[in-house]
Amino acid sequence: MQKTSVLCGGTSGAKVVGALYRKKIEVGAIVNTADDEYFLGLYVSPDFDSVLYSLAGLFDFGKNWGIVGDTFNAYDMLKKMNVEPYIMLGDRDLAVHIYRTYLLKSGLKLTEVFSRILKAFKLNIDVAPPTDARLKTVLGLSAGEISFEEYYVKRIQESIKYLKVDGSGKARASQKALEILDESEVLIIAPSNPLASIFPIISVKDLRRKIKNFKGKRVAISPFKGGATYKGPASKMMQDLGFEPGPHGIIKIYNGLIDYLMIDNSDFKETERIIEGVKIIPSEITLNRDEDVIRLYNSILNL
Repeated sequence: MQKTSVLCGGTSGAKVVGALYRKKIEVGAIVNTADDEYFLGLYVSPDFDSVLYSLAGLFDFGKNWGIVGDTFNAYDMLKKMNVEPYIMLGDRDLAVHIYRTYLLKSGLKLTEVFSRILKAFKLNIDVAPPTDARLKTVLGLSAGEISFEEYYVKRIQESIKYLKVDGSGKARASQKALEILDESEVLIIAPSNPLASIFPIISVKDLRRKIKNFKGKRVAISPFKGGATYKGPASKMMQDLGFEPGPHGIIKIYNGLIDYLMIDNSDFKETERIIEGVKIIPSEITLNRDEDVIRLYNSILNL
């Protein structure tokens, strides 16, 4: 039986899933796909690729994207032709995008494509999209709408007026995502961006319902320390949209979906041991090494 399922996106999610897998923990992951985009006809899935490369020991944690040591010959040639995607795509990275696009155009569902790529990398783990339908996180700015991926990569600082996940209203959960949850005793929400990485997953209605009725432990790990994120724009996004970048804001977003929230010791207040029915667990939250993740995981098992 698969013991643990992880909802995740981005670098922190990749660290958690990769560490559990390398330490032989039975784990399955449901990965955000609302940042997926087509670039020059190629289907790019940033959060899945981060998890994939972490599992394979290839992820460039120095840059927080791509394959460590990758070259950029194709990208440089595109620039010479005055065609420059706003995401730098490395040469080995491009090979994954080409293969994924080929599989999708062959008629396979996204779930099947993820499985094929994992097998190609000889990885024995289930990593599923929340849905096989297209999702897209859209941010409303004063000048109009923009995808989260473009907002993030271009480091746009303008205030966000609203966030929506296009496609989530009609999307049906992927069968593999539902199976991962059914086979798990522990559900972990990784310390990923609550709005950009996790909200698109839980916005799929039947997946949210499955999580709400999950019978085992449901634990979220906070991505915040002193009101700031370890990486990425989560703090600013939450403030722009009226959420406290800390325990109260996280619990509002994950409303009814978690029983425990692990927060950094520096954010713990003795008066707030339980917030809206969620038990607050102070801990030292670091993800620098696999051993740090396993220490957190063992704390979760002991709750």
